[in-house]
Amino acid sequence: MNKLKTTILKYPIISAIVIMLIGTTLTEIHLEDNVLSWMDNQKASYLTGIIEQGGVSILLMLLLAWLGMLKQAGFTKPSEWKQVWLNWPILVFFLINTDFSVLGGTNPIDFSKPDLIFLFFLLYLAVGFIEEILFRGVMLPLMLRKWGATRKGIYWTVIFSSAIFGVIHIFNLIMGRYTLLASITQIIVGTCFGVYFAACFLRNRSIWPVIITHALFDIGANFTKIAVDSNFGVVHQTTMTNSIISILISLPMLIYGLILLRKVQPGQWQEPALPMDTPSILVSGK
Repeated sequence: MNKLKTTILKYPIISAIVIMLIGTTLTEIHLEDNVLSWMDNQKASYLTGIIEQGGVSILLMLLLAWLGMLKQAGFTKPSEWKQVWLNWPILVFFLINTDFSVLGGTNPIDFSKPDLIFLFFLLYLAVGFIEEILFRGVMLPLMLRKWGATRKGIYWTVIFSSAIFGVIHIFNLIMGRYTLLASITQIIVGTCFGVYFAACFLRNRSIWPVIITHALFDIGANFTKIAVDSNFGVVHQTTMTNSIISILISLPMLIYGLILLRKVQPGQWQEPALPMDTPSILVSGK
């Protein structure tokens, strides 16, 4: 096991990509059929998503603890969080993306299904958790061990890891959930937001604020799935006009993220992994 640990830390880029592919694949296992006898397809999809993404998140946290990288991954106490206010743009995007008709207009939330609503919120909290811990908690710190000694290296790491975060959304095309144009749009938008989330993660010195804001953004963008006329199960598609608009709206997040990175100090990720006999690090993050 120590040899594996040494290999992961010696080859952080390859290790980060392998971990990302394994983690993402595990969340795409089709388990819905096992619970369809107890609930409808939408609830089954949400429940299995919660179980898979929550389970993989726990495994990733155990991996980080084993590597002695919990603090580098941002698992710190609230007293150690810095400049959380930098996450404010997500609140704006939440208001922009949220379909207010779902909140009480012509197509309101279907409050006759409280169990579905509960699963919906829990699912997107799990989505925010798995995506942030995988890309900002595991991939970004591992890559910064290789490239984070210089400011140029920090920028390169953030852009590269964010591009991978965007590209991994190709799974939505492969699984038939998105059309080609919608998938390409999501990849570009995801890359822009990936840079922003990475910058906030590094400036906040915590992963928790980006998990929460990431989940909030996804919740706002998917409210129609729990509306009276739910669009759950419909293949996501877009027009060229809407695609261009989405990309143009997300570009300021890319620019804002790059600006935030100017105050991230290089050389904070090159220290060796913490020894296994330091439980105070793993518990308190100090």
